[in-house]
Amino acid sequence: MTMVKSERRGAVALLTLDNPEKYNALGGALLADLRAAFEAAEADSGTRAVVLTGAGKGFCAGAQLGTATFEAGAEVGDWMRASINPLIEKVRASRLPVVVAVNGPAAGAGVGLALMGDIVLAARSARFVLSFVGLGAALDGGTTVFLQRAIGAPRTRALALLGEPLSAETAAVWGLVWKVVADDDLMREASALAERLANGPPASIALIKAQLESAWSAGLAEVLDAEASAQSTAFATDDLREGAAAFMEKRTPRFSGAMRARGVKPAKGD
Repeated sequence: MTMVKSERRGAVALLTLDNPEKYNALGGALLADLRAAFEAAEADSGTRAVVLTGAGKGFCAGAQLGTATFEAGAEVGDWMRASINPLIEKVRASRLPVVVAVNGPAAGAGVGLALMGDIVLAARSARFVLSFVGLGAALDGGTTVFLQRAIGAPRTRALALLGEPLSAETAAVWGLVWKVVADDDLMREASALAERLANGPPASIALIKAQLESAWSAGLAEVLDAEASAQSTAFATDDLREGAAAFMEKRTPRFSGAMRARGVKPAKGD
């Protein structure tokens, strides 16, 4: 039985963590199922956006804790390198825009899972807590970089060292999430965002995602050169021609994702 429900709604893939009895804790089976579901969405040419959420009252409680977990010792690092780390890297590098709908508390590595998406919506009942320090553990799940990028080092240090929960409202004010919505409106708003992204220009979206990800660790000259290469790729798409025509004609563009046959100069890293 899979621990991740997957369904297609038009061009949007809805992935739901589905182990509500354990607040969608990140055991090996759930992580494997989530990676498989995401890879299937990527392989489906009809999928152009993804929504990730959790079943039940919580988004994700972080690692599934138990005797085996605490006795893993140094081998826990090998498990992370084989399970959660590749998943996060795959999502961040994907051509598909990912909307995360945080439907309740996110703790530990569950915070990283929430923040690995491109646009994060939080229900009013959501909470974000770096619970690692209470267990005597180190940070993981990408939280060391995701939080500092979004809210800065001072706030991240306090949250990590104190282990105090961050409310959805404060997370929005600090810039950790895009927006807070009423619990009953969460999936409707997340779906609307995903549909908007799905109707956008896929090549442009993939290029922008890659640009924003790589720019964090690059120097200005490297970033400027990468922007020039990416723009060359974008200008080789039929979508840009359609976008320009729609702008001039004052209508909504109809993006197809097609590349023109000539004049394509791939962006660096393609």
